[in-house]
Amino acid sequence: MTRLRKFKRASLLLAFTAFVLVAVASWFGDRAPPNSGNHPPDDYPELFVDSRDCPQRGDAFENGRRLEELARVRADRYAYDGRDGVRAVEHYQEAEACYRAAGAGDRGQRVRRALTVLTVRVNTDYAAARLNLVNALEQKRWPAALSEIHRLLLLTQHLVGDEYVEWLKKIIGRVAAKASTA
Repeated sequence: MTRLRKFKRASLLLAFTAFVLVAVASWFGDRAPPNSGNHPPDDYPELFVDSRDCPQRGDAFENGRRLEELARVRADRYAYDGRDGVRAVEHYQEAEACYRAAGAGDRGQRVRRALTVLTVRVNTDYAAARLNLVNALEQKRWPAALSEIHRLLLLTQHLVGDEYVEWLKKIIGRVAAKASTA
């Protein structure tokens, strides 16, 4: 009889140990974080990776002058619309290429300085918006998160098909719904 009791006790202990091991394995195993939809992909796109060329039509110097003026106008409007900052950088890149092609080095240097300043400003705003979005999502400040999503979508509008941009488009509806009830 004691042998049977020892066997039952050992079986019960073995079953309990197996249950605990399974529970611990499932607790520490690979599982998605509870709010994985709120976390952005690890890799975000660079806003300005491709250099721009001078348009082939017309005089290179005149194209540079026109593109520089257009870039200045867009840069002035950047405070009101993020897309204008991105477009201004692109126009400055084209203007610089045109001045280089026309042999106007002094104007090209001036455009390069303006391009550098604006690129830093836009990239800084882009980084701040990404950080603000992550903080707003973690703190469940839905109206602030929605505002940052809109800001980021304006800045990344030219990046079609990027994983980060697609993630922004995917979560905007859910965040808008939560913001409307907050």
